[in-house]
Amino acid sequence: MRRSRTMERRFMQKALCLFLAIGVLASVSLWQPAQVHGAEAAATTVTSMDYFSAADGPIISKSGVGQASYGFVMPKFNGGTATWNDVAQDVGVKVKVGANWVDIDSVSSFIYNQNWGHWSDGGFTGYWFTLSATTEIQLYSKANGVTLNYTLVFQNINKTTITAMVPTQGPQITASFTGGAGFTYPTFNNDPAVTYEAVADDLKVYVKPVNSSTWIDIDNNAASGWIYDQNFGHFTDGGGGYWFNVTESINVKLESKTSGTNVVYTITFNEPVRNSYVITPYEGTTFTADANGAIGVPLPKIDGGAPIGTELDNFVYQININGQWVNMGDSGLSGFTYSANGYNNMSDANQWGYWADHIYGLWFQPIQEDMLIRIGYPLNGQKGGSRGQQLC
Repeated sequence: MRRSRTMERRFMQKALCLFLAIGVLASVSLWQPAQVHGAEAAATTVTSMDYFSAADGPIISKSGVGQASYGFVMPKFNGGTATWNDVAQDVGVKVKVGANWVDIDSVSSFIYNQNWGHWSDGGFTGYWFTLSATTEIQLYSKANGVTLNYTLVFQNINKTTITAMVPTQGPQITASFTGGAGFTYPTFNNDPAVTYEAVADDLKVYVKPVNSSTWIDIDNNAASGWIYDQNFGHFTDGGGGYWFNVTESINVKLESKTSGTNVVYTITFNEPVRNSYVITPYEGTTFTADANGAIGVPLPKIDGGAPIGTELDNFVYQININGQWVNMGDSGLSGFTYSANGYNNMSDANQWGYWADHIYGLWFQPIQEDMLIRIGYPLNGQKGGSRGQQLC
């Protein structure tokens, strides 16, 4: 699968042509987030602040063993007419110490980028905090004195050991075309009130192919090929659980270190059988950029089915520049830079990369003018296979 390699591939007999259109007639400007610590002065001051949503204040409650992570989206500034970029240099943060509000940079227990800071994701920005006690936070305008208060409520969880586990999902699970699968944490000790955090220190995770009898301990064991946050990890939605990216069918075993109690899950990966390697559009061939110039293009179907991870490296992507087709991976000719870790909003470069949901696709950002790209796949299904006649 291409993650950082140059794409030099051959086309199938008929290349799939895609038209990428700008979402608005005006040119799309790049979103450049303000440097939130030590940036140049912003042009706008804050006249009002309102919570972004009910989930983003004024009270946010979390629980954890010793500490918990909090986050909220930036408030609506000036009735929604100002962005964070506009007002960043006018917004400060205070912490309530005793009966007094104190600038957070003056509180020794708070260190920027260690236990608090700013986050940016999917066009949203906000604050994050890691706390071990209930804390009151205040955002304030340095120029106008406007304030907005948050109470971050912390409830400590006592650790315990596992005596029983009952699956809340599965234990038979089918992976998506991308190999993605997951399951929520089981019910521990027959008590839904016992959280994962309470038993985390007593829980081990083992994995093995379904046809193997050898269990692999994947905790801190990169040599096994299982690397945290790359092909497995935790998710927090809906009470939390484990996610996996698989290329074959596997068993996953959760086991108590102390009691040996365990539960086994089966994640089935159905590798498609290809009778041919003809590609067809997954959902059309014309796509329109959003206000940020972003476009997502599902990869075409191969023999009527979505591609899987082992097939990605066989695709070839080209863009039409002044009537000539050039490889997307040749940034000097295509004008696009491959970004393996998603869109880098600190760069003004045209960027592209892969995305994976239940299927694979390509993303491009920012699209600032109408573009024509084409996607090809070798007729024999092998990388570097016969090019054939290139037609659209």
